[in-house]
Amino acid sequence: MSKTYEEIREYIGDPDQLMTLRDGTLRGGFQEGVRFLEVTNGGNLSVTVLPDRCMDIYQVRYKGKNMNYLAPCGIVAPEYYDAQGARWLRSFFVGMLTTLGLAHVGVPRVLEDGEELGLHGRIGNTPAENVSVQRGLHGETPTICLEGTMREARLFGENLSLHRKLEFEYESDSILLTDTITNHGFGDQTFMYALHLNYGYPLLEEGTKLIFDSLEMTPREAHAAKYADTWQQIEAPGYPYPERCYFHKIKKDAQGMAQYTIFNEKRKIGVNVQYNGNDFPHFCEWKMLGKGEYALGLEPLNTSLDGPKTGEEGCDAPVLKPGESKTYTARLNFIDQCPE
Repeated sequence: MSKTYEEIREYIGDPDQLMTLRDGTLRGGFQEGVRFLEVTNGGNLSVTVLPDRCMDIYQVRYKGKNMNYLAPCGIVAPEYYDAQGARWLRSFFVGMLTTLGLAHVGVPRVLEDGEELGLHGRIGNTPAENVSVQRGLHGETPTICLEGTMREARLFGENLSLHRKLEFEYESDSILLTDTITNHGFGDQTFMYALHLNYGYPLLEEGTKLIFDSLEMTPREAHAAKYADTWQQIEAPGYPYPERCYFHKIKKDAQGMAQYTIFNEKRKIGVNVQYNGNDFPHFCEWKMLGKGEYALGLEPLNTSLDGPKTGEEGCDAPVLKPGESKTYTARLNFIDQCPE
């Protein structure tokens, strides 16, 4: 800022002149009653967050351009969540961020007591409580901070919470996400957790660049293996287009940080995502370039997507002791220049 905040205050009557915050409720269809929070940062960023859906990020616009994919189901209220099989897809709006976990990530399974763990778990369909919307200052820079807590708990089962904080700064085209997962039970608790970050048109189109250092790439199945040489290429929409998934080992720097960039050179828009590679040792590329289903998911995970699950031998998901918490952070930087 060319002026200090105290100097800027002399020019404005309401903080919305710098950063706009809207708190509302959606009407009609499956989205009836869903709360939304919309932040514009006074720069190039407009972000819609859904407290009733895990404080997940439904949409980001950068310089007016949509950056993520939005599924045909639209926004679906949490009461419609169905844990049977793959019915999670009925409420998967995709968006910029859908959170996976906490008791389960990956394909559906049934526990010995008969409980069904549907595709990718239930946390993404969990409404937040104790939602907080605060304006503040970081030094001389105005900020907006959104916070909320989601519970995943049941009798004779897990007792976990996920506290999410999303931070925005005036004219800074980035989002800082901080998630803290806590075990409120009296025994050790394994937990699974992933950030299903998703990109769409017009950021995603033919020629969009996918930039990161993959030390090792493994196709998920035979169909993906047929196209293994093209995992980094973004093609025009096709039909039919069976999804292709690739598991990567992402290079980390000396501090353990990992990153990736997706950039559209023609439109000069992109996203750079930074996170702790030790906290998220696994990474999945979900390539789904079908007609009307044109999305690219780039997903840091704290456990193997297809590996052994909670209670199974060889499960590599982290374990929280009673009362213990684990904090994860990720920064999403929206950019108009491709990094070298």
